[in-house]
Amino acid sequence: MTAHECRKQAGRRLAGNYSEGFFVTAIVLAAYVIYKTADAVQSAMILYNNDGRTEALFFSHDLWNISMRAALAVLCFIITSPLITGGVWWYYQTAQGNDNRSILKLYTGFKLNVKAIRLYMSIWLLSLMSLLPSGICFLGAYELFLQLPGMQDQPLMMFIDIQLLVLGGVLTALYLRCVTAFIPAPFVFISKPDRGIFQVLRMSVRIMKGSKLEAVKMIFLYLLLMLPIVTIPFVLPKAVMSLSVFACDRMGVSVRDENGV
Repeated sequence: MTAHECRKQAGRRLAGNYSEGFFVTAIVLAAYVIYKTADAVQSAMILYNNDGRTEALFFSHDLWNISMRAALAVLCFIITSPLITGGVWWYYQTAQGNDNRSILKLYTGFKLNVKAIRLYMSIWLLSLMSLLPSGICFLGAYELFLQLPGMQDQPLMMFIDIQLLVLGGVLTALYLRCVTAFIPAPFVFISKPDRGIFQVLRMSVRIMKGSKLEAVKMIFLYLLLMLPIVTIPFVLPKAVMSLSVFACDRMGVSVRDENGV
């Protein structure tokens, strides 16, 4: 199923269910907005107490501020993870045309939600690790560019600077490859909650072989539609449903192949 076909199928699945999809998505979005608002307030306080020096946001000796920011991030992750799991379940069930009315049962499953937190944390850590090399390259290129005027061998340093930028671009492409490989992971987890975390991730990577470009095309289109910002709450249900249909379509082939059915 192509990206275009996934979008059409998502529209059909959301017909008569859009208000519920909007509500499910809005809950997760609201939790994230509350967290970012609290984080912004903390950042503003840090800047105020440090005379507007932005480096205080990243390098601070104030253990209280560091602890509070870390605690807030962990609390947000713990709160939003069950909401994300419930949302993924609703979209998965709706994409399959199955019953989506018993969503509250998810929040009574403590083990399921703990396992979901471990899955999301694994995806976040793997994505971060794949992003760090490109970030280091871009930061090194930026710092080298700032120091170029005071250097003697400027042509050589400029060549190195350009190579760092090119390497950063290549590593960013590898990062996007890593991130897109994990798109179906939450849906694989919902469909097979008995599987181990790394089994789910491996299945996700296997499912996405040869399908990453279609996923990127679909996500890019919805990102364009969400550029006005005010459209985000209204576009997100269609975007998530399209990803659900996309994941279910790929899982329908890959899971059968893996189990030999």
